[in-house]
Amino acid sequence: MDDLTLKASISLLPWRITEVRGESTKQALAPVIIEEPLEIRINDRPVAILMRTPGAEKELAVGFCLSEGLIADLADIALVHHCGQVLPTMEDSEVGLEESRNVVRITLTSPTASQDPRLDVVRLVRSGCGRTDAEELAGQLTPLDNDLRVQRKTLLKLTSTIKQEQGAYREAGGIHAAGIFTSRGQLVAIHEDVGRHNAVDKALGYCLLQGITLEDKILVSTGRASYEMVTKAVRLGLPVAASLSSPTSLAVELAAHLNCTLIGYLRGQRMRIYTHAWRLKE
Repeated sequence: MDDLTLKASISLLPWRITEVRGESTKQALAPVIIEEPLEIRINDRPVAILMRTPGAEKELAVGFCLSEGLIADLADIALVHHCGQVLPTMEDSEVGLEESRNVVRITLTSPTASQDPRLDVVRLVRSGCGRTDAEELAGQLTPLDNDLRVQRKTLLKLTSTIKQEQGAYREAGGIHAAGIFTSRGQLVAIHEDVGRHNAVDKALGYCLLQGITLEDKILVSTGRASYEMVTKAVRLGLPVAASLSSPTSLAVELAAHLNCTLIGYLRGQRMRIYTHAWRLKE
């Protein structure tokens, strides 16, 4: 992959990776899906913060508020405002909060157009006035102080183990799995769930309840590696997190800050190492 001309777009961010295919290794650029928070305000009251890929912010905000019943009728909306001119590469300091591309403001036709008491509860992934970034999230977590090393060939064997243990997936599909492995590739725990985060939580919870240490383990998920996967791993001391799917931009940026090795596209004899490749040895 000779993609040294990859450019940032509204939904993609180029990221330098170490790509492994069997015994060969090379440096390359690969696109990652951008993941950012979107704060929704109704009459200047924050009601939700959604993690999303930039684009169609007005549609997302209106669809969310109406489908969740926070606004009773489309006719109750007088104005939907979003500034979508700021590119992902621009620094936050270059623009004021009122111009943030991570805030949508909905103004109702009257202050009493929606009396839903749930407006008093902010549905948040995390607060930050629409300006949450990797540094802010990392500042609330302790970077891993862990020098665990794992052989590359060990990582490359984990996909087949996961697939062998996915009983529900073989029967019906539509379900995620998450597994905890030792640094030598031995399966410690695996759980399936329709929610990728639920599967991760189940596998981690099993280890915690059984008194199994996590500082020398590997987390592998079939679901997309978003920032939640990284924060869960770091909070519990897991130094290596891998996904059979792709990571998001916030996940790789956060993993880089927190000394966590993040691997994506773990499939067969290949994988993409997005952060801290030094943990993987020949």
